[in-house]
Amino acid sequence: MSLDTLAAPSRFAVRIAHHFGEIADTLDWDHSRWLALDVRLQATGKAPEALTLADVSAAIAATVQEAAR
Repeated sequence: MSLDTLAAPSRFAVRIAHHFGEIADTLDWDHSRWLALDVRLQATGKAPEALTLADVSAAIAATVQEAAR
């Protein structure tokens, strides 16, 4: 493999990795935070397969913010 093919990840790839990292971090949450996240996601009115990364990210951020109070 040529060194010419190695490149820094694109801005897009970094942002996608960030979103999936946020989602992965929720695996460490306790039951009450998961329930709060579930309520927020259901409040969008979308089916799970219709949720966007923005929907999920916003719900995670709101849940984290609420838990910090």
